[in-house]
Amino acid sequence: MLSIRGPLPRNRSLSAIPSDMPARSRIRSLDGLRALAVLVVFVGHGRTDQGQWPGYVGVTVFFFLSGFLITTLLRKELEQSGRIHLARFYLRRTFRILPAAYFTIAVSLLLVATGVLPAAISEWGVLSEFLNYTNYYIVAVGYESLPPETSQMWSLAVEEQYYLVVPMALLVAYRVRARRIWIGWGLVTVALGIAGWRIFLGVNGADFDRLYFSTDTRIDSILWGAAFALLLNPVMGDAARWAGRFRRWVSQNLAWITLIAVVALAGSAVVPALSFRLSIATTIQCLALIPIFWYVTTRPGGLVGRVLNSRVLVRLGALSFSFYLLHKLVLALIGPLMDVPIVTDVMSLLVSVAVSQLVFWVVESPFMRLRVRIEQRFLGSSSTA
Repeated sequence: MLSIRGPLPRNRSLSAIPSDMPARSRIRSLDGLRALAVLVVFVGHGRTDQGQWPGYVGVTVFFFLSGFLITTLLRKELEQSGRIHLARFYLRRTFRILPAAYFTIAVSLLLVATGVLPAAISEWGVLSEFLNYTNYYIVAVGYESLPPETSQMWSLAVEEQYYLVVPMALLVAYRVRARRIWIGWGLVTVALGIAGWRIFLGVNGADFDRLYFSTDTRIDSILWGAAFALLLNPVMGDAARWAGRFRRWVSQNLAWITLIAVVALAGSAVVPALSFRLSIATTIQCLALIPIFWYVTTRPGGLVGRVLNSRVLVRLGALSFSFYLLHKLVLALIGPLMDVPIVTDVMSLLVSVAVSQLVFWVVESPFMRLRVRIEQRFLGSSSTA
């Protein structure tokens, strides 16, 4: 059994809700945020946008959300059982991500083979997507030899590379009895260092692809989410350990703090200067996401919470992964059929949702059930789903 044990924190709150837990246990407000993020990305790739829409912010939200939920999952397992089961963690990540990703690549290749989509594919481009180094392949070679309309795989590559390195580092830190607070502030330090690294590379002539797609220049979004999960996790009872007066002030003014954060997030997103976008915009956005996440996870009964918890957004959030993978293919197929951009985008949106639901039924759900059977057969049952 591959696992790492660590010291149990004094506070044993077990209210964390990771992204791959059963639907009844999940924080639905975050499903709503995930839905909004994927819609931001969709509009940025659509025909209506003329290059001004900040679709990249949706990816930043995805990264932050991933770091927060995955780290919450690891933290909960540690506080519940005193150990982290690495084999189970990597099994879940593999079965959650790869089936839908590989299906998308296969569909793209099939469309090329049948002449529906033209492309000059290289075996190295295909291999980069299957082995999750698409981001650095784009930096080195470009998009042209990738399967068509699959360049969004770069963000999956960033996450997969993160999963290979950072969770292990976190577990080693726990193993040597580093305090959770120290680990969290260590992640903050690294995230700030990555922002400085982006600035350094930009000043020294790095191009857009190098700054935008590389793991070493984009992983800070995930690290901010992970640090938030360790330092100020609103679903793990961290606020209960704050000094009373400051905690009351935050609670009383959280709505205004969140409103300021939303303004900061939107303002940083629409700044047209590419140098700003490729340097500190991500840092500003991640800092703004902290009170936003705090608000939506602790105030689900308010107006914003009710919107985010609406059935439509919750369902789209649940389908967001396959939607994100497949929406560019849908846009490419429907685009030539219509001349009106807004009509093309609306139709593509509806078709993307329908296709995502189909993929969820046919691909994602069967593999999730298979993963559960493998866990029960070889790894034993676990209460941390």
